[in-house]
Amino acid sequence: MEYSIIWLLFFIGCAFIFFSYGKKMRKYQKIRKEQQLQFENNREKYRHFTSELFDETPDEEMTHAVLFHIMGKEDKIYEGDEIGSLIDILTHSELLIYTIYQVELSLEGGRGSLHTFFIKEPYCTYRPYVKEAFEAVDCHEIAELMVAADKLATAIENDEEIDIDDGSDYGNYNFSDFTNALASALKTSGILLKAAKFIREHKDEFIDAEDKEENDE
Repeated sequence: MEYSIIWLLFFIGCAFIFFSYGKKMRKYQKIRKEQQLQFENNREKYRHFTSELFDETPDEEMTHAVLFHIMGKEDKIYEGDEIGSLIDILTHSELLIYTIYQVELSLEGGRGSLHTFFIKEPYCTYRPYVKEAFEAVDCHEIAELMVAADKLATAIENDEEIDIDDGSDYGNYNFSDFTNALASALKTSGILLKAAKFIREHKDEFIDAEDKEENDE
């Protein structure tokens, strides 16, 4: 009888756990579905980035709007409406913002290493623009960090002895150190609003070409 009570309590406990887990999973799936819907809506909304839409977009959403617009350009390549690679059809200012995005993507939400940016496609395609990109949005410390990380990546690629620069803040860094330093810098640099400022200052390079022509008239 005692064993029956124990097993009964055990099964009740399991049922409660499974019920709670199932409830949390349904809530998580609902949130994921809402996020996916929002993503698709924004992707369609900013596919055509008009001058009016640009002006209506708040600073905290501006960088994301630009990235959605660039995704729209990428879609046109796959659909055959544009010829060439994505870099070929981006304006220079778009290229700089997209380079910063590729750096952040290479960190894989904190699970990856900055080394990935320098050696793995598509990230490494944007390697030549990384210093200019962070300097353009007034993140000079991050630009300096990326230059130092680039030197380490080059030394590893060429199997060279790594020179330790005692005068540099990053002289003894490995890629684990660089990754942690970059993640911390991205959180504290205010890069989202700095990027928005850069985007507004170069409006003509981010809106649709048709709208740019109308503004020039």
